[in-house]
Amino acid sequence: MNALNLKEFVREALARGIGREEISRGLRQAGWPEKEIRDGLDSFVDAGLPLPVPRCQASGSPREAFLHLLMFFALGVWVTALGSLLFDFINIRLPLPGESVAAATSSLRFGVASLVVAFPLFALVARRVRADLAANPARTLDPVRRWLSYFALLVASLILVGDGVALVVQFLGGDLTTRFVLKAAVVAALAGGVVWWLSGGLREGARAVPAFFRLALWALVVAAVVAALWLAGGPVQARAQSLDQMRMQDLRAIYYNVNSFYGQQKRLPASLEECDRNPGTFIERKTDPVSGAPYGYEVIDADTFALSADFSLPSIPQQSGPYGPEADGFWKHESGPAVFRIDLGAVQED
Repeated sequence: MNALNLKEFVREALARGIGREEISRGLRQAGWPEKEIRDGLDSFVDAGLPLPVPRCQASGSPREAFLHLLMFFALGVWVTALGSLLFDFINIRLPLPGESVAAATSSLRFGVASLVVAFPLFALVARRVRADLAANPARTLDPVRRWLSYFALLVASLILVGDGVALVVQFLGGDLTTRFVLKAAVVAALAGGVVWWLSGGLREGARAVPAFFRLALWALVVAAVVAALWLAGGPVQARAQSLDQMRMQDLRAIYYNVNSFYGQQKRLPASLEECDRNPGTFIERKTDPVSGAPYGYEVIDADTFALSADFSLPSIPQQSGPYGPEADGFWKHESGPAVFRIDLGAVQED
């Protein structure tokens, strides 16, 4: 007897006036699993009519599929973004020896953008889905919802298993650092929260997420966004950094072209415009991208010249690396006017 025949049997038994407990006891004696017995009995309601009334069954619709696909997509995006922000906080607070925080700062802005878009979208769609389920609890049995829920549950469970394996491997290898433990705890908390939420919504009459939990989640997201903006800076600071990076790229390009001119002519150009006479040493940008003021260029002696520009912010580690003259921090600068003295004779010897 398959599930369809079981429902027919239950319908016929109820129609003949046999009680649900008797039907359940008989099916158990026949070896039927409790879940299938319960599903068969739940397929009919006692409406006081001569015949059992079939319960309204959830059926997937394009609207339901769209809402659930959108909800689970937004869930994956904001959980990943929140995890990325928490990882960046850990990297900034506990950097590895020689590790720059510039990459983490750049990652913070992407994480904030993903979180502020995906989390409100998830909350809005989840609220709509929750209202639909409250109006019709049978929709928790919608096959689209259940398939997507089980798939997401599988992914979250695999992440938890992988997190546990990695933690044990690190422990056995004697490399159980605070940084790694914190990251493992972040992954476990996020994946565990997803598993808890998904498992609670896979049965009819699923529990609603407590209001305090939703408020706590909103507070965590807002706190993460505020902390990330404080560390990475807002749009004004980002634009200032971008313009400073452009200025630094222009100075490096000027250095490379002056160095090429020096190698060909065995002398320094009297002005930057002199480099433009040769296509191989042509300098495309000689002025500040905001003020339009020309970058400073001064010949000091036969082998030495100086470049200068006005910067909005102090340099970040990406700007102060070994560019041009091979010396760490050569291009490092503070906010305001900065002068870089370059000895091409020493560079050629190196």
